[in-house]
This record gives sequence, structure tokens and C-alpha cells, in this order.
Amino acid sequence: MSPPMPDRTKAKQSQPREGVFISYARSDGKSFAGELRARLENEGFSLWQDVIALEGGRDWWLQITDALDHVEFMALIITPNALKSEFVRKEWQYARQQGVCVYPIKGAPGLNFGSMPRWMSEKHFYDLDEPLQLEKFLNDLKTRCEEPRVPFMAEPLPPDFVPRPGEFNQLLSLLLDRESGDPVAITAALRGAGGYGKTTLAKALCHDEDVQNAFDGGILWVTLGESPGDLTRRVIDLIEVLTGERPGFSDVNAATARLRELLADRNALLVIDDVWDSVHLTPFTQGVGRGARLITTRLVDVLPRGSKRVDVDAMRRDEAVALLGSGLPPECETDLRELAKRLGEWPLLIELANRALRHRVEVLHQPFTRAIEWVNTSLDKRGLTTFDARDPQAREQAVRKCLGVSIELLDPNEQARYADLAVFPEDIDVPLVTLTKLWGRTGRLDDFDTEALCERLDRLSLLQRFDPNGRVIRLHDVVRGYLIGEQGESLAAAHNALLESHQPSSGNRASDASASPWADLDLNEPYLWDHLADHLISAGRADELIATVKDLRYLAAKTLARKALVVEGDLLAAERIALDDPTQRTLRRSFVQSGHVLDRCNDRDAAEATLLSRLQHVEVFAPLVEKLARILRRPFVEAVHPLPDLPDPALVRTLTGHTSGVWGCAISADGSIIVSASSDNSLKVWDARSGAELRSLAGHTSAVRGCAISADGSIIVSASSDNSLKAWDARSGKCLATLHVDGRLFGCALQREGERIVAAGMRGVYFLRLVR
Repeated sequence: MSPPMPDRTKAKQSQPREGVFISYARSDGKSFAGELRARLENEGFSLWQDVIALEGGRDWWLQITDALDHVEFMALIITPNALKSEFVRKEWQYARQQGVCVYPIKGAPGLNFGSMPRWMSEKHFYDLDEPLQLEKFLNDLKTRCEEPRVPFMAEPLPPDFVPRPGEFNQLLSLLLDRESGDPVAITAALRGAGGYGKTTLAKALCHDEDVQNAFDGGILWVTLGESPGDLTRRVIDLIEVLTGERPGFSDVNAATARLRELLADRNALLVIDDVWDSVHLTPFTQGVGRGARLITTRLVDVLPRGSKRVDVDAMRRDEAVALLGSGLPPECETDLRELAKRLGEWPLLIELANRALRHRVEVLHQPFTRAIEWVNTSLDKRGLTTFDARDPQAREQAVRKCLGVSIELLDPNEQARYADLAVFPEDIDVPLVTLTKLWGRTGRLDDFDTEALCERLDRLSLLQRFDPNGRVIRLHDVVRGYLIGEQGESLAAAHNALLESHQPSSGNRASDASASPWADLDLNEPYLWDHLADHLISAGRADELIATVKDLRYLAAKTLARKALVVEGDLLAAERIALDDPTQRTLRRSFVQSGHVLDRCNDRDAAEATLLSRLQHVEVFAPLVEKLARILRRPFVEAVHPLPDLPDPALVRTLTGHTSGVWGCAISADGSIIVSASSDNSLKVWDARSGAELRSLAGHTSAVRGCAISADGSIIVSASSDNSLKAWDARSGKCLATLHVDGRLFGCALQREGERIVAAGMRGVYFLRLVR
């Protein structure tokens, strides 16, 4: 099974890589690996080999991933047992996810290339017994690795997974060519009611070896849910997984264009899980390219036209019985079949019943017959008889009754803590540290108690996910809906409890009673910086949100914690509430205009002083500026007169990134793309709406003095002091053509259709035609 891609910080990803990781099967590759290690050490290479470098007392897989996060190459010794080893497979899969160059080496004669993954069999295999091959291997290790990342984002299958071959094979036939095994560029969908196992089937598909071989460009996963929030961030997350860098897009269209480019030439499978609205799909279904999309949804009408659908209904009786009896003694199948029928063969309810049965058998040591009798009696008391799982109202009632059986196994304090989870958004990982703060306030639980309760909830299948290593939980949206219904009018109070558990004391810096305490959130707070606005609104504290975004300390702190483009989201949320407040609109516009400056600050004092300097001479901000000035840490620099670089009210935003002066610029006819030409010998392409840099075009050997873009934004031309004119594909950044003339060029223009070019130079005007 492939490991999920761990959550790595950008700082860690950006560290320089060096060295070689030696991967092998100990049973038949240890001797070869030792000889290779000695040979590479003699050549001066920095090495990592697990049998040598593993530390006692540390988790072996964490040590391996830590090593692979820092090396540039993997020397993969292929022997018969290496091809069978699950550990070796995990190593090379993770290496490919991280963009490590994997070099297969023949570690034994007579290798079966037909049994290898396609990507491996197509690689060059080094035979180090051949002098020329050894020389090539050593030379390749001295070059820079530029391997694309091959992500695998699907979570592991649950330990009690039961195959569903009917739906699985139907889906597999849509995504793979039956004869060649090649991927089919298609949008497929799993459609069924909540809790029917669509997500689990999608995970099973991702873990299928044939699927992984076919989609050798990677398997990506994004979960949307009914309220996915900022779609731009969801797209950016995928871009970061593919490139290792997090771009600064603040507009979904620009981010979507970049994702489309990255996927255009990849055999990649993108799973879009739990879709509720066709609008939410748009950023993820544009330009399938060579890969495929797999959608899971409850709603037929959200699916794109032409997509192929597999309906996911109740489990077949034998499948339901297998899931219900998982981990239980193999007896009383008749009773299991009757209970499965009573639960409508609905996977969500069957899993809940299974965990209740196992609790009675494993924890309370009841005989199986007594345990199943207890579950049936409990359902009788709640009035659950056989029901039609196709009826939404019947399903809702069944969920309430079956959850009641499991929740009854909790003591009153545990039940109250479980109810607290209703405040968290669906389809996001909630950090345990966040839960500890909440449950510490509502139930006096500490970190240990919190993890223990989460483990107990997971054992009862009351959580969709519990990851003790990543220290996160996630709720199934059906269960979350139940919890919200149970809270009723108390839901606002529950949101208040979460806010109060996180609210920092104002300290000496916020002596002004009107200052927002949220400005003093720890910059490393993992949850609330992203969700504060939603919780304030849900707690009935919308006025507090408006006051918070008017506290300039908060804007400065959140810029440090999440960058300026994320702060815009809070400002927009407040602006939607305070529709008649002109200060709110002006504040958002002024903040966006200065975002590029604020993003350069590296501590709170600098960010606060910089924001004050940008706003202090705008009359409408006088009360906000005065409040900040009273509590700023002394000494600080204050502008006596307005700064000379303050923006005109007409300025939307400033684009920064060139390392020298900008000599020319152009904008597409629809106003979506901006191009700039600079003395740093490059052009940059920008998204006009968000100000995000889409790409940098390098190739000129001297200053670029002019540029132009076609009306449809597809072609860019540039004129340079190096006597050359270049034509570029705006979407890919590829140089299409270069023309050298007899003098320096200073500017250019492009006919609307992009076919004819005019360039101005020292020796006159050049009239040219672009032949495509």
C-alpha cells in the first residue's frame, strides 16, 4: 500500500537537497548495497542507507521519509525480492512523490521486466559491472536532479475494508483501456447517497496496482464538501503538491490555469471527492489532458456533460455481512444477515453496528450472541425497523437511531465532548491541539485525554478519520449533520466555547479596551487563523468580526501568519456584513494596494509600523491609526509627510518580482493577463485579477525593452537590446521562435490576431510575420 503524502512545511520542502539514498531488499540485496555504499563513499558522495543510519527508538518510516526529504537521488537496487518487497515499494513511491531522481540498478541477473511498474520498466537500468555504465551512473549523480514530483494523495484504506467488485470493476473499465492497460482521458463519477461508501471505493481504486501503473503521473485528491470555502486555496494545495512551491494566487482563475498547465502532459488521476455544486467543480475539470478525473457526489445534476457514471447503492448482502462481521468471531451468520438487512445494507450504519458489536465482545467480553441481541434490542427501543435506504428521510432517521446506539456506549462527559465537534467545518482535518483547547475548556481534558477520547471515538466509528501521527481528526458529513441537529439552538454557544478556548489575553500591548484580542493569536496557531471569521459569524458575533478587521494589529499579524492575500478573505467577509460602511470598503482596497509591501515584513513590529505608515495620512483611517500608534512598540519610525510611494486611489495592486527596472508592459484584450519586460533580461506573465505571477520567460541575453500580447492572450512577443525578437506561447512559456536583427530593439507591437509584428529598433522599424 502506498503511503499518503505527509504534510510537509514549505520551509522544509525548500531546503537544498543533496546526497544519495540506497534502497534495497535486505534478503537478497544487502551485500550489493554494501559494496555500492563503499564505492560511492570513495567517490565522495554523501549517502544514506537504512541498515547503517537507522536510529534505535525512532519510528523507522519517519526516519526514511526524513532522509528522502533531503536527498537528491535514490539508488534503487532491483533484485527479485526487491520487486516483491512492500517496504522497498513504499520507499520508491515516496521518493517519486518528493521529486527525488530514482535510478534503478541491476542487482541480479534475469530480472522480470514484465512484473515491474511501467514507469520503472521504461527507465534506464544501470549495470554497474559494465565500466561505461558505472561511469554514466557516477556522472548522472553529479548532475542536478530535475525530476517532476509524482504525488500519491489517497489516504490508506480502512483496516476493515470489504471489496465491492461490482462497482469497482465497472469503474475500472471506464478509467483503463481493457487491452493495453493505458489510462483513458475521461471524467468518471461515483454517485450515491451519503454514507454509501463512494469515498472508500475511490480510495480502493487509487490503491489498485493497475491504476497506479497506468496513472504514472500521480494520483491527486481534493475533498470539497457542501461548503468548500476558498476554492483558490484548494487549487493552490494541488499546485504545491505537484511543484513543491506554494504560489501566491489570490484568484481562482489564475490558479486554475496553472493547475491545467501542470496536468496537461501528465498521466494523472485527480479525485474530486464529495461534490455538491457544479460551480465548485469548474477549477478541477478544465482540460483533462492525458489524465482523468474521478468525481464522487450525491447529486446527478452536478456532473459535467459527457461524464461516465457508476451508481453506488446499498452493499450486496454478502458484502454487508462481511463488513458487519469484520473482527468478530465467525459464527451466527444468520443473525448477521438479518441485522445487515435491517440496516439496509448501508455501509455507514453497518460500520457503526460493527463497532458497537466489537465493543461488547472485545471490551465487555460478552458472548457474540449476547452482543448482537443487545444491538438489536437497542435498535428496537429506538424504533428502527427495516427501512428503505433510498428514502432520504428514512436514511436521516436511521442515522440518528444507529448513532444513538454507539453514542450510548460513551459516558455523559464523552457524549458532551462528541457533541462539541458540531462546530467544525466538514471535510477538513481538525488538529488535536485545537480539540485540546476546546475540550480543556468544556470538559477539562488535557492533551493525553483528548487523544485517548479520539481513539475511543474512532474505535466506535464515530470519526471518519483519526490520525495519531498527523494528530488530526475528521468527521463524516452525515455524522456532522446529525451533531448540528442535536445542538439545535445551542450551536451558537458551542461556537462561542471554541472562540473562548482560543481567545488570547490581550496583554500589555492591547491596553486599549477597544482593541481586538485576536491580534495576539500565536502566529503558529494551526486552525483559527483560517476559520476565525466563520466562527465569529456562527457565534452571532459578526460585529466583533468587523471590529477585528479594523484593528490594524490583527491585519498585520495575520499577514505574517498567512500572507496578505488570505487577509483579503476576512476583509471581504466583514465587508459583506457591513454593506453601508464606506470605511470597510476603503480599508480592503487600501490593504490590497499595500499587500506586496506588507508581505516583505518578517516580524510583528515591522508589519504594524509598515501598515501604519501606509494608512496614517488617509483621513478616514485616523481613529484606526491613532489606536495603533498608541500601542506600537517604541521606538518606531513614523512618516512626517505621506510616503512618496503611496498608491493613487486608482491603483488596484502592485506587481513585484523583477530584479531590475521594468521597461515595457502589455495587457491582453480581455484584461486578464499582464506582461512586463525588464532589464533583468526576462519577461513576466501576471494574472491581472490577483496579481499572481503566472510564469517568468527567460532567454534573452540582455535587457528586454518591449513586449506585446495577442488579443486572445495566447502569444507574447518581446524585443531586446540583444538584437533579438522572440515569440512565446503565453500558456506554456515555451519560446516559439527567435529572430535576430541588425541592431538593438526598443519596443514591439502585435496585430490583434497575433500574426503580424512591428518592432522598433536603432536602425528603423521592422515589419514581421509570425508563421505558425
